[in-house]
Amino acid sequence: MYAEWGVVVDDNQKLAKEMYWLITEGFGSFLTVVSQSEEFKSSLESIYRAYRDVGYQSGLKDGYAYSAQGLGRKETPLYNSNAKKQLSKLDKEFGEKTPALLEKILVRPLMSVDKLKALLTPAGPSSPKSLSRDASR
Repeated sequence: MYAEWGVVVDDNQKLAKEMYWLITEGFGSFLTVVSQSEEFKSSLESIYRAYRDVGYQSGLKDGYAYSAQGLGRKETPLYNSNAKKQLSKLDKEFGEKTPALLEKILVRPLMSVDKLKALLTPAGPSSPKSLSRDASR
């Protein structure tokens, strides 16, 4: 059927196995590797801190407004009026950031599945079991 492109039956079987691996394990492996990367964790941590700061600043602002009503205005040294702007900036950066792993894949979109598997297999004994399964199953 695809002989005009040089694809033979063996190629079809190989492609079918590779597609099976990609769907059953590859996508999950990609998400696992990206979510466990320092790059992702540090970005997410920054966003969590920014959300916490916005809540904290909101509380300080409410307390400041309350104290200003009866006791006269007092300076609140920890109040950060830029907390919401900082959160918005971090959130936007996080949404626009392309994970380093995806950039490696996009540079060589036609790499072999074996090379892709090597990229998606984290090193060390703490690797998730889902990444160490045999792809031939």
